[in-house]
Amino acid sequence: MSEEQTCQRCGETVELETEDFELFERMHPDCFHFAFEHDLNKPGISADENCGDDACPVGV
Repeated sequence: MSEEQTCQRCGETVELETEDFELFERMHPDCFHFAFEHDLNKPGISADENCGDDACPVGV
């Protein structure tokens, strides 16, 4: 892990192995989920509601 890994979404330090940091597009896994996977287009789903994905941080 590099000390210089900064999340592209929230600006906070990311503590992941370099490969994982790149896999998640230089973001925290949760930030990646909300940027690319959290389906806000579903009726009734907002950023603070579980989107139905088993990996959704809101549902954990």
